[in-house]
Amino acid sequence: MFALKDIDSVNLNDKTLCLTYDDGPGQFSEEIGRFLFEQGVRATFFVVGKFAVEHPDILEKLHQWGHIIGNHTFEHPDMPIYVGNNGDIRDQIIRTNVLIEKYNRNGLIYFRAPYGKWSPEVANALNTSLRSSHKMCGPVYWQIPGIDCYFWKLGKSVDETVDAYVNEIETHGKGIIVMHDEIADMDSVKPLNKTLELTKALIPLLKNKGYNFIGLDEIAHPALKDPLTDAFALLSPKGCSLKYEDVNHGKVFWSNAGVNDALVHWSLLRKGEGKVCLLTQSGKFLMAQPNASELVISSEYNEYCLFDDIPLFDQWQYFRAQNGHYWGGKGLLNETLEYSAPFM
Repeated sequence: MFALKDIDSVNLNDKTLCLTYDDGPGQFSEEIGRFLFEQGVRATFFVVGKFAVEHPDILEKLHQWGHIIGNHTFEHPDMPIYVGNNGDIRDQIIRTNVLIEKYNRNGLIYFRAPYGKWSPEVANALNTSLRSSHKMCGPVYWQIPGIDCYFWKLGKSVDETVDAYVNEIETHGKGIIVMHDEIADMDSVKPLNKTLELTKALIPLLKNKGYNFIGLDEIAHPALKDPLTDAFALLSPKGCSLKYEDVNHGKVFWSNAGVNDALVHWSLLRKGEGKVCLLTQSGKFLMAQPNASELVISSEYNEYCLFDDIPLFDQWQYFRAQNGHYWGGKGLLNETLEYSAPFM
């Protein structure tokens, strides 16, 4: 779930830095990622979906080198303005997640807002949908700003840019750094991008000054960990919540329990190819019984715990079981959950 304000205050040890790159992938991303890998530095690459869809090979290599792939929206809009103009903000997150979720399967997906611009209205718009908010962590802000693209625009040299970063880093003594492996919104500046050269000059210099680097997932800050425990409730069209008996072969039924009842809390486990598992808060699985139409709780994972997740509109969605049938029934109070509908 997204935070209402930027995650901008992280507790790092002195001389500890966390390296992040925005706006890629682009022509320099692979070489930057390789250089950092050779230097023993893990970075987070916050990628723009419209570029990611063109360069899956680069994402694969960054992932293989141990870098984190984060979400930076699909088209890099100014999010508060975008929401104010009725833009489909959830689509910006979901489309990019589809491209990168295999690199973050069942863990967090870190998010950074374009330009660092955020508002409670944006957070609320995203948090109303499971598909755009579940296990999303962000927006991740910074302590050392990404001045590189602006320096390239001003015609500054690599040496001048290195000095500016070092001065900023020495002032703070630690923190999350932003650089840009690509430039998402100023095409005239793209040919001037020297962030690869900047990276090759800056990282060894900082190491020689006694700085060490950690990954974003190594920062012990609650706001960067809490979304791992994201839970949600499922409501029927009749307004009943889906409740379970949290034991092996436990019953699953529609109830009038409120969201404070722990037994209506579910979590989602993505298994690839559009398939998901639904888990109770103790880690048991929702299962479609192979020889009956009712769904029950299972202590162990098996093929009958897999469902196709088919979104409909707004917050509504269908789930299809292994035999091709959908969750059925009227969703009335005390009715057990079945997978009895052969059609939507």
